[in-house]
Amino acid sequence: MALEHHYDDIEQIRMHWVTAGAGDPVVLLHGWPQTWYEWRHLIPVLAERHLVIAPDLRGWGETERPADGYDVATAAADVRRLLDHLGIASAHVIGHDWGTPIGYYLAATARDRVVSFTALEASIPGAGGEDLLNFSRAWNPLWFFPFLATPELPQQLIGGGRQETFFTWMLTQMCRATPGSLTDEDIAVYVKAYSDDDAVRSSCAYYVNTWASADQVRDAAQVPLNVPVLAIAGEHSLGQNMIDFVRRLAPDAEGVILPGCGHLVPEERPAELAQLVTDFLAGIDSHG
Repeated sequence: MALEHHYDDIEQIRMHWVTAGAGDPVVLLHGWPQTWYEWRHLIPVLAERHLVIAPDLRGWGETERPADGYDVATAAADVRRLLDHLGIASAHVIGHDWGTPIGYYLAATARDRVVSFTALEASIPGAGGEDLLNFSRAWNPLWFFPFLATPELPQQLIGGGRQETFFTWMLTQMCRATPGSLTDEDIAVYVKAYSDDDAVRSSCAYYVNTWASADQVRDAAQVPLNVPVLAIAGEHSLGQNMIDFVRRLAPDAEGVILPGCGHLVPEERPAELAQLVTDFLAGIDSHG
């Protein structure tokens, strides 16, 4: 299936996004250290029945990297403006990693714009994700949170031509439960996306602003989500913690833990994810 790449000024920022298919819209919001490309397996499946929109979020991929605005409220506003630009009144939203709190904030603050919300593998700030930063254990899979949240340090240590070493290691560790999920070519796509030192700065800025985003999520969570919600976690990553985070925001959320899966659900378990999502969306369509 052919993918269409788009570039345009969306009010305050120049964005890049990919589209495919036709039908009820589905918006895919990626995480770190990735880009829209993490959805490459899911897009063709969803595009059989839906218009799929997969943007590079603010500061990532080929979207502009402004000096600030790396909090969930601002990033969600970018997505809302993109929907306005495309003339889309409402859409299903699927988020992974940072795309999950961004998608949640959009669903919570623009309730008429989001038909359903699917949350994949994210330690959601403001919903308990910060509680996982417990360094009493010998190995904490979220060790990189405080590292990336330290202003200026990551670009000093990761940048300067060291991106390939760092991101190759990081991506390999994230999917170590399913070796081979990422090919050398896949990793090269992500390394290229972060090859500019400023791309390291802008992507890490989401971590620098974790506590601001947590406050935004807590404010939005005063009223639970009233749309269908599906939470999907990897057994070897966040697991039940992820389901619990989402249910603090949407008590009736469905929860699925994928056995033998790590953090990179769209790339480690593409077929299972596609089945879960298509069944979930079909159930909404049949009742809607």
